[in-house]
Amino acid sequence: MDEDGRADVEVLRLRQLFERKLHGLAAESRTAFALTAEEPVLSALCFDPLPAVAAQLLGNPRFGLQQARLLAAHHPHPSALQALGAREAFLRDAEVQRLLLRNVQLPPGLLQRILGPRRLVELFRLSVSRELPEKNQRATREVLRQRFSSSASAEEKVELLFLSEGRVLAQLAGLPLDQKTAALLCGRTITSLLLVQNLARWGATPPAVLAHLLKQAVVKHQPQVRSLLQQHPNAPRGGRPPEG
Repeated sequence: MDEDGRADVEVLRLRQLFERKLHGLAAESRTAFALTAEEPVLSALCFDPLPAVAAQLLGNPRFGLQQARLLAAHHPHPSALQALGAREAFLRDAEVQRLLLRNVQLPPGLLQRILGPRRLVELFRLSVSRELPEKNQRATREVLRQRFSSSASAEEKVELLFLSEGRVLAQLAGLPLDQKTAALLCGRTITSLLLVQNLARWGATPPAVLAHLLKQAVVKHQPQVRSLLQQHPNAPRGGRPPEG
């Protein structure tokens, strides 16, 4: 059995321990018990849906990274996840962040804190990740759009366009491409036909970038792609095919 398989078995064992031996206790008893619980009960109580139990667990001196990951993955209440996120030592852990992002109950403010330091290309990958629920994908797309249109550097935008081969442009409809980013694009050789096609279909591609794309070797033997570029609303004068 591989490591993931062993982890799944352990999670199942802890969940069963909670459901069979702990869930039937009164809520007040579980809450009080959480502050002093030891293993394996400590980890099993991470499956308790009550926010009060989670708050007490976080005050347990034995509560560590293993329990933080269980809480991030399985707790169904936003306030418990918010309390976990207030503990910086746990929130810095990459696995805790990954599990929180997969949790549909992740509060918006905590999601913003997790995504804040991420590069644009990381945001894009998360925005299309099947691991994330649709709610968190949408929120990630909004963060990506905001960062692209405001604080991201031109170099980071170009990196995003190249590494995604322009797939990200579907999420950037209605946003402009600033002059510096356009100039950096025009200074690079473009060999990805998919990137060219996505830029040709994106309404905000500037005239200078379209002219640069038309000069690329990858376009010269692709008449359909060349025609797509020439028909773009921003195609430079003389770049469109003659009418009639």
